[in-house]
Amino acid sequence: MKPCINNYDDLLDFLDDKVASVIWDEFYGERKFNAPFITQNTKPDENLVEHLSKIMPVKTALELGCGEGRNAIYMSKQGISVTALDISSVAIANARKIAKDCGTTVDFRCLDIIKDKISGEYDFIYDSGLLHHLPPHRRLTYIELLQANLKPGGYFGLTCFAWGENCADEVNDWEFYEQKFSAGVAFSRERLTELFSSSFEVIEIRKYVNNVPDTIQGLQFMWVCLFKDRRIA
Repeated sequence: MKPCINNYDDLLDFLDDKVASVIWDEFYGERKFNAPFITQNTKPDENLVEHLSKIMPVKTALELGCGEGRNAIYMSKQGISVTALDISSVAIANARKIAKDCGTTVDFRCLDIIKDKISGEYDFIYDSGLLHHLPPHRRLTYIELLQANLKPGGYFGLTCFAWGENCADEVNDWEFYEQKFSAGVAFSRERLTELFSSSFEVIEIRKYVNNVPDTIQGLQFMWVCLFKDRRIA
């Protein structure tokens, strides 16, 4: 850690060192937790299927925190050129194998979306479960990444922990830094609107629906959201 804070990046790096995070290579390698995205790692999110049916044609997509690739693979099967990113080398290796077994092609990359440079211009950006693991100060970096990589008028899809479902830490941004990191941060509908409405039109914020055929099950405690970039295409 640098001894002094001289600029904005120094400040963000300083705060990074003050918070803990999940070690994702261990998570995917040891497979101790029966999370739906581990046990059902070939099924897409039901909202992703619905959202793409609304906003097609989507030619290019970027997935943030793709895990073992289930949503990226689904998008690829729809004829979309997909770049999918994850910090875990174990998850990316598994994703490449699953995609090969499925007979489809995805540009999987192992990198840290917060620290590594990402450049592109995409019709659609999707995040199923990454945002709620970021500390509050890195949500600024996250929104900057969205704005830099989404085409004007493009769409952003998000799935994240919902406040009131007893599934994650229900803390405000200040309280986050005063407690031990646990499963992630839950968001209220109002907080999601506050975070994104300055840059995006809110198309939809609703709860995940189970019992949709050929989609992942057991995510009823999650918000699913669709936003549209406010810039004119």
